[in-house]
Amino acid sequence: MSEIVITALEPKDRSRWGELWRGYLEFYETRLPPEIYEHTWERLLSEEGPIRGFGARLDGSAAPLIGIVHYLFHAHAWTPKEVCYLQDLFVAPEIRSRGCGRALIERVAMAARERDCLRLYWTTKADNAVARRLYDRIARFNGFIRYDYALG
Repeated sequence: MSEIVITALEPKDRSRWGELWRGYLEFYETRLPPEIYEHTWERLLSEEGPIRGFGARLDGSAAPLIGIVHYLFHAHAWTPKEVCYLQDLFVAPEIRSRGCGRALIERVAMAARERDCLRLYWTTKADNAVARRLYDRIARFNGFIRYDYALG
């Protein structure tokens, strides 16, 4: 069986990252202009950037990406510690159910622990049954519902 390896994103990953992120956005019925892809990619590669990410590969760091995760650290009013928000998680459809999603989440959890965050959290659609099966095994659903208020 092939080993899943989680690595930092590298400049060579740009094309495949774009394909995977496009797949994620399509799942959530979202389209973004090319300049947002470029802006996000630049922030992901920046050491000081607010958004961070990892890529998953089969059989080593030279292999193409099969999954991606984006996350960010932010302040929280209830604690002096930061919290970590896992923003985007996507695994190529042909690789799913082989542990890649879990490995990406575990790598973000490691980064959050290294930064001494209070918690790691994420959101998903209520009807995302496949992902929720994984999430229910590794995390606790806290019952919160998210609302979005349009600012413009």
